[in-house]
Amino acid sequence: MPLVNFGSILGFAEELEQQHLDFYTKAAALGSSGQPDFSPLVKSAKKKRNEVRRIRRENVTEMILETISGFVREPFVMADCDPETLSPAGQVEQALAMIDRSLEYYEAAALKLAGQAEVARGLKQLKKKHQKDRKILAG
Repeated sequence: MPLVNFGSILGFAEELEQQHLDFYTKAAALGSSGQPDFSPLVKSAKKKRNEVRRIRRENVTEMILETISGFVREPFVMADCDPETLSPAGQVEQALAMIDRSLEYYEAAALKLAGQAEVARGLKQLKKKHQKDRKILAG
C-alpha cells in the first residue's frame, strides 16, 4: 500500500508506535526475574505515539500539499507478536527488530518529507528516541 501524502505517512507512523506500545506493555506485564524490564520502554512508546499525534495535529495544513511517490509501507510492516510466546531473549530480539524497522522508516519518511522541514525534523527526533530505546535494550 503506497504512502502518498503527509497524512498517510504520519498515520502509518502512529500505527508503528502503537505496535511498539502494545508489545512493550504486554512484555512489561510478564516482568519477573530473568525477564527484561520493558517498563521504561512503555513510557517511551507512549511519548513517541503522542509525539506523532502532535506532529500530525500541528501540521494538518501540510496534508493538502504535494503528493509523495515511490514510498510504500510493505518494507516496514511486521506482524504483531505476543511476547508471551517468546523467551526473554526472544522478546529482546523482537523488540530490537521493531526498533530497527522504525529507525529505517523514520529515516525514509524524513527524506520523503524533506520539503516540510518541521515535520522532517520531528521524524528525525522520533528516530533519535528509538535509538535511545535500542541502547536500553542492547544494554
